[in-house]
Amino acid sequence: MICPRNGPRSRAPCSGRVSRRRGCRTDGWPLSGFTGADRPGRSNKIIRIVALLQAAVARHRFGRPAAVAVALYLTAAAVAAGYDGGRWFALVATASLWPWDDGARLLPAAIGVLNAWALWQILRGPALPRAGALPRDVVWLRRLLYTDVAGDLLLWELLDEVSGVAEYVARWAVWAATMFLLVRALAGVSARFRVIALGLGLTGVLAAALRPFSEIPLTASFLVAMAALGCKVMIIAGQRRDRRFSAVTVGIGWTALLVPQVYSLLQIGRVAFDGLSLAVHALDGLLVVWAARTAHELAAPGQGVPAPGTGRTPRLIAAAFVLALPAAVVGAEEDARLTYTVADEGCRDRLRPATALGPEERRRSFLCLARNETFAANAMFPERLADQRVLAHGAQLCALPGDRERNALHERAGGTADAIELTAALEYLCPGIVARQTADAHRRQAERDLQEARWKAEANARCDDPWPGTRARRQGTAAYMLPEGGGYAVFDDRDDSAGDPGDIYGDGDEVADIFDAVEDGFVDVVGSSAAIVTRGDAAMCLTVKAFDRAPPLRLTGWDQVVEVGIASRSGRLVVPTYPEGGDGGAARPLPDLAVAGPGHYRLRIYARTLPWDENDPEAPLEEHLLVVHPGRSTDKVVHRPRD
Repeated sequence: MICPRNGPRSRAPCSGRVSRRRGCRTDGWPLSGFTGADRPGRSNKIIRIVALLQAAVARHRFGRPAAVAVALYLTAAAVAAGYDGGRWFALVATASLWPWDDGARLLPAAIGVLNAWALWQILRGPALPRAGALPRDVVWLRRLLYTDVAGDLLLWELLDEVSGVAEYVARWAVWAATMFLLVRALAGVSARFRVIALGLGLTGVLAAALRPFSEIPLTASFLVAMAALGCKVMIIAGQRRDRRFSAVTVGIGWTALLVPQVYSLLQIGRVAFDGLSLAVHALDGLLVVWAARTAHELAAPGQGVPAPGTGRTPRLIAAAFVLALPAAVVGAEEDARLTYTVADEGCRDRLRPATALGPEERRRSFLCLARNETFAANAMFPERLADQRVLAHGAQLCALPGDRERNALHERAGGTADAIELTAALEYLCPGIVARQTADAHRRQAERDLQEARWKAEANARCDDPWPGTRARRQGTAAYMLPEGGGYAVFDDRDDSAGDPGDIYGDGDEVADIFDAVEDGFVDVVGSSAAIVTRGDAAMCLTVKAFDRAPPLRLTGWDQVVEVGIASRSGRLVVPTYPEGGDGGAARPLPDLAVAGPGHYRLRIYARTLPWDENDPEAPLEEHLLVVHPGRSTDKVVHRPRD
């Protein structure tokens, strides 16, 4: 008597031939005192789910360890969901950083379920019973597929921590051998199909092998990427014809391959970190599931007939590794890992003077500075450059004569660093560059000083004392270089009680202002500073004379003469010297005019226009004479107004 599923209650025994899946024991009696119709619907469903899970675990070679791993993962996610308000749940469930939102738990939960399913698909192994003896090509293909799966899950990351070059070579070598054997193992495809797929795949592999030796143009890089993508598309299309592979495996392959590619094309020029990008990133991980299921199903008995093996598989795999081996010499162009030192910020603290290091240690130190951030918060060299390229570029910079040329070449190469940082780094690559640069700077400065001294001497030689027969207590004559707009100042350079008394272009009311002097027509005096107007901004001649008492008033030959009162709080009244005075100043130092120390003085200003000398176009066209003597009056006296 069979075990009833529906109908009236019955406690009749079951037939011994009825399986446990139908709710009966092997001795013919039901598993419980009631039939399925007697138990609540929820309990019945739970029992069926548990039975299905048990059957799934028993159907695969590593079903039990895989089930334990999935259970641990789900347990960790459940614990994280209840810890700290669930803020760790997204990280555990999605295995990626995610800006937590208390109201957005559904997407991380869905991705967590997807990851648990993927973990089961990868770890469960092939279905039982397994096929008999497999061809050597298929055996090696399964080994490579499992190696690729392990690499994507963990191995490549660990290898990258040791050497980015080794990780790059290993990844491409495994893919090259896997691609070759997988195309050969496909059943139900034509020879032309295999040739095209291999041609597209080898194009991508050869481009990866040659990339360390030459930069591939952007268009060529795009075509190579399309060739590699086309090879994968043909492999998945070939799996659809091979009856060893299930429709689920083929569907996973299409989803993992095409969805991220389409999304990337739609996101060109934009950087997004939203729910959709996280979901697409999760789907991208299905490529690992596809590889694992492909390896599993190759070991299952099926109706497909694999391509005949040649017995040369180990040699072909070795050839694939040799093909990618040249990349290990210098590394990938996009590889930013350090060849000589670890990429850490702490290497700066371990730097020693270049003179105490050998050639290899100097290169390490140079790369430490070149790879770390500068004061501008950017790496000194572009991160896409390999270390050998950075060293070669540094050697080119060392060969240039000066910092200006080095900075120009460095900027053209996309680097960012000021002259001091760049020179400090190059000191390790080419010792002595700082000393040479310092010597060159001193030499250039000496040349500039000599040229300036000659220029000042020539300018001063064009100016003479207009009162040569009247000797003052202090006097001097010099060419005065006027700033743009003209005008100059006489002030107490140690009086800081009212701002900067020498800044005649300031906007304060505490010091003399050139604009007020223009409004006055000649001079403006405030406290210990005076601003004086000139008729142009070319170099003029200026003579200063300081007396103990007022000298005679001489008006002959002068266009304008004005006398004002000025004070000196510190006991100094000076005219600025060029270039210490900024844009304007005297071509040689002129004496302090406060001969009586702190106190009040009278400032008499003489001005006139000089005739143009056709034999000397550089000759001054204006001349001023400043006469200073003690006096308490603050009145302004115009002895001769401007015509």
